[in-house]
Amino acid sequence: MTTRFVGAPLGAILIFTLLAGCATTPGRPTDGLMPEQSIPMEYPGDQSTLDQELTAFLAKYAEAYNREDYQALLGMWDQDDPYAFYMAEEIDPPMHGWKTIQAYFARSGVIDGIRNEYTKVRAHYVAPDVAVATYRLRFDIKVKNIPALSSFDRIMAVFRRKNGEWKMIAYAEAPQAPLTMIRKALKTSRSLDKDQQKELLREVQTLLQDAVPDDFDEWLEKQQAIKAKP
Repeated sequence: MTTRFVGAPLGAILIFTLLAGCATTPGRPTDGLMPEQSIPMEYPGDQSTLDQELTAFLAKYAEAYNREDYQALLGMWDQDDPYAFYMAEEIDPPMHGWKTIQAYFARSGVIDGIRNEYTKVRAHYVAPDVAVATYRLRFDIKVKNIPALSSFDRIMAVFRRKNGEWKMIAYAEAPQAPLTMIRKALKTSRSLDKDQQKELLREVQTLLQDAVPDDFDEWLEKQQAIKAKP
């Protein structure tokens, strides 16, 4: 999570805050909309040594982030790697190279404060001294002139061990699908009643339906015909 929402309208911020995701096994929806989905997950009992090392790295990373010390934060990246990239969920396309990454963190005066917490680190080696990890980010953020927000994100990052220390070389935020996230956010809502919650869900589903391209029905018909062949 980073310094965001520059010039963003409140509606866009709401949609961002409520983003989340689909999985696989559909259940019966209680709100009459797209079914909630889930798949069984396996988690190891104890953290591996690698998991523990990257958990410690991310604790220091969060400390730098939370005090808005972006120079220290970028010092935890391998700045000798010209192919580093940072994929923030609110910016398209991903930021490749140090010019764009440094510009992203150079913005000042955007927020009053941010609190990041990284948990559930799972990692494995993909090469000697190179590891890939997934983990969970939970954050509280106060953007100037906007009420404080809380949400979470899923992260995938790549790390390189350099001179005995882990350095980040790639980072990607992976939000879930909108309806799933909104359902999760509504579980802690203190301002919307059940009818208002259903209306919000239906409005977001309408936005997603409006985005379907004109040629999808024709494509779908062809796919159904292919599947129907013996």
